[in-house]
Amino acid sequence: MSPTPDNDHPLVHARRRGGLSQQMLADRIREAGHRARINVATTKKTVSCWEHGRAPDGVTQRLIAVVFDVDEEARQATPWPYWLPGPDLPELYRPWTAVGTVAVLDDVLRSGRMDRRKFIIVSGVTLTALLHDWLTANPDIAHATARGGRRVSASMVDRIEARISELQRDDDAYGGGDLITEAEAHLSLVHQLLAHSSYTSAQGARLHAQAADLARMCGWMAFDAGRHATAQRYFNAALRAARTSGDVLLCANVFAFAAVQHYSVGNPHDADTMIRTAQVAVRGQSTPVVDAMLSARQARALAKAGDARACYRALNQAVDHLAAGHRDNDPAWAYWVEQPEIDMLTGSCLLDLGRPRDAQVKFTEAHASYGDGYTRTRALYLSRMATAHYQQGDLDGACQTGMQALDLLDTLNSPRSNDHVRDLAAAMNHHGAVSVVREFRDRVAEAVSPFQR
Repeated sequence: MSPTPDNDHPLVHARRRGGLSQQMLADRIREAGHRARINVATTKKTVSCWEHGRAPDGVTQRLIAVVFDVDEEARQATPWPYWLPGPDLPELYRPWTAVGTVAVLDDVLRSGRMDRRKFIIVSGVTLTALLHDWLTANPDIAHATARGGRRVSASMVDRIEARISELQRDDDAYGGGDLITEAEAHLSLVHQLLAHSSYTSAQGARLHAQAADLARMCGWMAFDAGRHATAQRYFNAALRAARTSGDVLLCANVFAFAAVQHYSVGNPHDADTMIRTAQVAVRGQSTPVVDAMLSARQARALAKAGDARACYRALNQAVDHLAAGHRDNDPAWAYWVEQPEIDMLTGSCLLDLGRPRDAQVKFTEAHASYGDGYTRTRALYLSRMATAHYQQGDLDGACQTGMQALDLLDTLNSPRSNDHVRDLAAAMNHHGAVSVVREFRDRVAEAVSPFQR
C-alpha cells in the first residue's frame, strides 16, 4: 500500500515528530550529504514531492536515515517510507498482557478527544507488526485476577453490560456524535475497575470484553465524525482488550469495524489483510453469522481495491454463511447481521465496481426490509441509492431519494452520513439549472455542510 496525501505521508509524521519544517529537513539532508561527501540538492520542494508520493533515490534515503537516526540495517529491511519514525504512540509498544491492556486503555483515555490528525496513523509495515503481535499473544493472559482494592459487585458488571447493549442500539438510531461522550465515560469506568478494583477471573474476562466493546464503539463513533487518528487508537485499544478477554469472536468484530475505516480512507488492501487475519483466527470457533459479517466486510474492501471477481466470491460466501441461520451461541453484538445488511453491502460493492443499476436494485430491496431502529444505516444507504440514480442519469430519482436521506439525517448526528449526501450534491454542480437539483442542493446547504455551488 502506497501512502497518499489524503492520509499524510509517513515523512510528514517523521518531520512533525522531530519538529522539522520541510525547509529544515532539506537543510539537514544537505548537511548529512556534505559530511558524507555526497553532493545532494534537496530543497523544500523536493521534500514536498516526497510527501506526495515520489520516492527519493537510494543515496538520498540513506541520508534521510542519518537525519532521523534510523539504523541502516533496519532501513534496508523495510521498504520506503515505512522505516521512518512514526508517531509517538505508547500503546503500540505495551506488552500483550492484562497489565499492558490496562495501560493501553489509560494511554488512549488520557490522550483526550483532541484529534490533530485527520488520517490513518497505523498502516503498512506497522499494521503488519501489530497483527503479528495479536496473533502470537498468549490467550491465557485473559483471566488474570486483580489484587487489592474494592471488590467489584456482580450487579455492577451486569449493569455495564446492559448499558453497552443499549448504546449499540442507540448508535444505530441516533448516530454516534451525541453518544461518544457517554461511551467514553463508561469506558473510563471499566478502566478504573480493571486498574484499581479486585475481581474474580470470570469478572475480569467480562470487564475486558466490556472494555473492548466500549472502545470499539468509541472508535466507530470517532470514525463517524471523521476523527481518524482518534478512531484508530480506540480500535487498537479494543483489540487489546478483546484479546485479553479471551474472546476471539469479539476480536473479529473489532477487526471488522476497523477495516471499514481503512477501506473508507483509501487503504483497501490493509482492510483485506485485517479481515483475513480475523478469518484465520476464528476458524473452528466461529458461527455462520460472524463468518457472514467477515465475508461481507472483505467484499467491501475488495470492491474498493477494484478486484471484482474476488469481491463477488466473498459476497456469495456471505450469503451462504447467512443462509446457514442463526445459532444459540451467536455473539450478542451480531444482532445487526441480517439479510438486509448483506444486501446493502452488496449494493455498495456494485456501486464501487461501476454497476449502479444493479446496485440500485439491491439498495431498494434492502431498504424495504430494514427496521425503523436502523436510522443511520438507512440514511447512509439512501444516499448511496441516490448516487446510483445519479450515475444512471436519473436526476429526479437521485434528488427524491436524497431528500429521503435528508429527512432521516435531520434526526441524526452522523457526519459520515452527511458527507455522502454533501458529496452527491457537489457532484450535481453542473445541473444547478434543473429545479429539482437546485431544491435538493439548497436543502443540503442548509441541513448538512457547505459545498461549492
